Amino acid sequence: MRHCRADGIFPSALPGVNLMRFSWPSQPLVNVQSPSMAVVLQGAKCVSFAGSNLTYKAGQYALAAIHLPAISRILEGSADRPLVAVVIDISFGELREVMKRCDHLPAVGSTRGVEVFDADCSLLESVIRLLRLLDTPPHIKPLAPLLRQEILYRLLAGPGGPRLIEICNHGSPASHVTEVTSWIRRNYAEDLRIEELADIAGMSVAAFHQHFKAITGMSPVQYQKSVRLQEGRRSLFLDNLDVHEASLRAGYHTASQFSRDYRAYFGRLPKADAFIYHRQGGAPIHAYSPVPLQETQGALAAS
Repeated sequence: MRHCRADGIFPSALPGVNLMRFSWPSQPLVNVQSPSMAVVLQGAKCVSFAGSNLTYKAGQYALAAIHLPAISRILEGSADRPLVAVVIDISFGELREVMKRCDHLPAVGSTRGVEVFDADCSLLESVIRLLRLLDTPPHIKPLAPLLRQEILYRLLAGPGGPRLIEICNHGSPASHVTEVTSWIRRNYAEDLRIEELADIAGMSVAAFHQHFKAITGMSPVQYQKSVRLQEGRRSLFLDNLDVHEASLRAGYHTASQFSRDYRAYFGRLPKADAFIYHRQGGAPIHAYSPVPLQETQGALAAS
């Protein structure tokens, strides 16, 4: 892919489109999946969340309908045949505009927040036509929005359409759960009260638990912990906070509990993780670095 010659994840000239290329299998990348579709054009990738492992390869796509903490890994990628994928952000405002023009849509249905599907020829062709605009930059502004709308329509008409439609429908359980996940991400450092979250969702506590778990694959407390750890990691990496300061910003009462949860989630103690990040110069590719945990610990001991 001539527009993505180096390893990493890069924003393209196309609005809301990122290009991905990796020439080796990776260590896990822990991040928050935002609403998007990720199409694999070559190689294979895995995304894991709440105990589920979803593998997708060339000709398949992962559809994330909500913001969801997840772990991804490159499974197949080499110098000769690197993993090549395209990630297209999903705007629910755009999606609703497309829905208004549709005479027939699939019935609302329930699926998990992230699912993997086979891409049919129509969807793949629309993605390829969008990418070809990179060869003619003057055509991007007038044509990219039209091709994005076509891709959104293909997604609505495809097997993942029912979940997207449910989230777009104001008043549906999925849309209410999405409101709650947004609230948790904004207020991650606060102590959770399940009754308050159920009130935001307009549900009983029992119904709220059921719908939240069905969509996210985890409990509200688990979701908040994942967001807290992500924010704590961002504080360590980007704001240069020490472990104690990062733990407080993330809403933890003690740095020791933060460190235990951090290691269980990311596979490294926070100090070791920050050391590796800054040793590599803070490059965006850091999370995919195949540096083993043992090397990290050895480097720290020598520093």
